[in-house]
Amino acid sequence: MQRIVGQLPPWMHPEHPVLRYLLENRRSVDTARGRWTRALFIILLGGMLLLIGYINASNLFEQNPLDLPISEMLFEMLFLPTFILQVGLQLTVLLVTMNAIGEEKRRQVWDSLRTTTDGAALALRTRWVAAVFYRMRGAMIILLLVRAILIGGLLYDLTAFEGEYLKYLTGGIIPDTPLFLEVVLLAFTMTSSLLLPITSLGVDAAVGLLISTFVQQRTYVVLSQILLVAIRVAFVGGLLFGVEQFRAGVLDSPNALLWVLLFVFAVMGDWGLSFLFMGFYGQQVWVYVPYSIFLGAAMLAFVIAQAILIDLVLAWAIRRAELQE
Repeated sequence: MQRIVGQLPPWMHPEHPVLRYLLENRRSVDTARGRWTRALFIILLGGMLLLIGYINASNLFEQNPLDLPISEMLFEMLFLPTFILQVGLQLTVLLVTMNAIGEEKRRQVWDSLRTTTDGAALALRTRWVAAVFYRMRGAMIILLLVRAILIGGLLYDLTAFEGEYLKYLTGGIIPDTPLFLEVVLLAFTMTSSLLLPITSLGVDAAVGLLISTFVQQRTYVVLSQILLVAIRVAFVGGLLFGVEQFRAGVLDSPNALLWVLLFVFAVMGDWGLSFLFMGFYGQQVWVYVPYSIFLGAAMLAFVIAQAILIDLVLAWAIRRAELQE
């Protein structure tokens, strides 16, 4: 683990002066009352999300979730709370990074940062890593833990029918693919679902920092935040509605549009979460949408593209920040 950490850029280490200043500055304004309030909020939010999951799994208290197959019970209880948490994280990352330069200017430290060698670059890069890996690490651990649980349920499902469950699911799908390729593509799906929360939040943080180079006045920052929150919620909500219509079997669309809907929902909606339940991914998506078995490969390609995009957007934001007065 230490070897991996040692290979990271210096500005990603918590010991780096700029990142340490950023993290300690946040702790210094965090009062004991604020910490207790935040802890109470987290407990209440966690309880509410668990209740939402139970209500969803019990079909509004009409059935006992424990009567469901284990993988279905896990999915129905975890999907909706995790989805809500993910949307909240997306919005939070955008909100805290959009105000980056404006906040430094109000503290009257931006000029000293900008005139320091690579000061603007370090300021933005450390803001990015703090937003993605430090401030959100608790929620990120939860997202990865939920995915690990669902992957465990998925692997358990694959042992059904004496290990022939995957062959049963892919029988008659379009196109007809060899078993070893199906296993590889399913592995791509699982890998993508683990990486998408990290790369997606990374893109959101980079975009937020880029926006902060265009808008610094508090009034305009707030208006921009409200607009982006509304757009993001409407977009993700629309994707979720479309996929739920597909699950219910009432969405009448060409196969190509269904494929695009499922792909966009996976990479920009639930970050591949629903594809970790074979009762949906295998029994519905693969069966009714031709070439959907390749969604996992497309998701992994999107993850790689996001990683490249993060670097490009950060570089653009840094170039603009260095010109800020």
